Amino acid sequence: MMIQSTDIHKAYGQLHVLNGVNLSVEKGEMVSIVGKSGAGKSTFLHILGTLDTPDSGQLIINGQRTDQLSPKNMAHFRNQNIGFVFQFHHLLPEFTALENVCIPAWIQKRPEAEVLKRAKEILDFLEVADRFDHKPGQLSGGEQQRVAIARAVINNPAVIFADEPTGNLDTQTSEELHKFLLKLRDELNQTMVIVTHSQELAAICDRKIEMIDGRFA
Repeated sequence: MMIQSTDIHKAYGQLHVLNGVNLSVEKGEMVSIVGKSGAGKSTFLHILGTLDTPDSGQLIINGQRTDQLSPKNMAHFRNQNIGFVFQFHHLLPEFTALENVCIPAWIQKRPEAEVLKRAKEILDFLEVADRFDHKPGQLSGGEQQRVAIARAVINNPAVIFADEPTGNLDTQTSEELHKFLLKLRDELNQTMVIVTHSQELAAICDRKIEMIDGRFA
């Protein structure tokens, strides 16, 4: 089991956002979480991604109980095991596409030649090899998001968490991105959990789970 969350609760003051959420995800599985705005989807995804902590409950990712990690070890675990893709790509505008992809691996202090080679391979895999030297402002929205996916993949993470990855893209570009997400699953056996309002994206996943009022329906 790649992800196991058990009885996850989260409240902000009197507002109970998550009310005992359980989720199991197998390695290589692509799972979508759907639901109305305010249902708790993004809060749950941030907890799964260790960007936030639950008030109670247990989370195991790739065999590691996250509540047993110190903040320093948590940061290291996140860099090693988790990739993120957000609605807004969050690429650094002063760096090229290739440099943006390399940054998580450079944080690991991996050899530069190895990192550059791997980054070029992933960008080629995602069909943006001809955009290595372009800065984000010179890329289309779909190209920017593919670079963001490449950045999420560079450290060979156990899991990729995506929050509305096509929410900022037009229909045709969204469909192209769906193809690349499937390619990651099918060819790299990449585990993914995707929060989305897109019924088209949810439909291509292995499982679609609906969240209602802080718990799965």
